[in-house]
Amino acid sequence: MKIQMHRLSLQQVPVDLFADPDGTWSYESLVSAAGFDPEAVPPPLVAALSEPWCGHPEGAAVVVGSNESDPCVVIVELEDAPAIRAA
Repeated sequence: MKIQMHRLSLQQVPVDLFADPDGTWSYESLVSAAGFDPEAVPPPLVAALSEPWCGHPEGAAVVVGSNESDPCVVIVELEDAPAIRAA
């Protein structure tokens, strides 16, 4: 699992809010890996990148929580996510 935090707002990331991230995961495992509390109110958001971005592949998990005053998104790449191969 590769995890990287970006101090950006969600609007600055190509994200599909209705897509599930690629790979095998649970909501709790992704949110915890991103450093957020799965029981937080409001709950952290989990979505997926809609295209490759900043070295992260399309389909990587995008996790956004509200426990910090600075905007940030956390990208989580799962080890069992399908690799994109060039033709």
